[in-house]
Amino acid sequence: MSTGRVVFAAVLVAAAWTTAIGGIVVAGAAKADAAWLKSGPGRGFAAAGKLPATGVPVLDAVKCNNSGSGPTATLHWTFPASPPAGFEVLTSLTQNSTNPATTATTATSVTVALLSTSKTTYVSVRATAGAWRGPRSPEVAVC
Repeated sequence: MSTGRVVFAAVLVAAAWTTAIGGIVVAGAAKADAAWLKSGPGRGFAAAGKLPATGVPVLDAVKCNNSGSGPTATLHWTFPASPPAGFEVLTSLTQNSTNPATTATTATSVTVALLSTSKTTYVSVRATAGAWRGPRSPEVAVC
């Protein structure tokens, strides 16, 4: 075999290995947060799960002034399934903010600090499980 053919064959083998390894890495990353749908030996497959939406947050107690530890709101919400790993309580001074402040909790009730003594704080909740995030609940205006 000529030197040119040997070099060409080596390039093809290297390209095939690079493609195979790259595909394994990408497939592995995609499966990292998947729910395995078969246990035990044999073939299995993964499917992305979906977290249900939480109920609308209900205000239990509100402190709008800046006395003591500052303005706070205590709220609770319902979840239509067995509780996930946790929840995120999202607070913002603007409605439907794309960059809200986040408070993590594992309970279906929490007391959160409000962001201002003179402006309305909007609060919503979503379920979390690892890297997964459920849809945001409708917002509740506080103070």
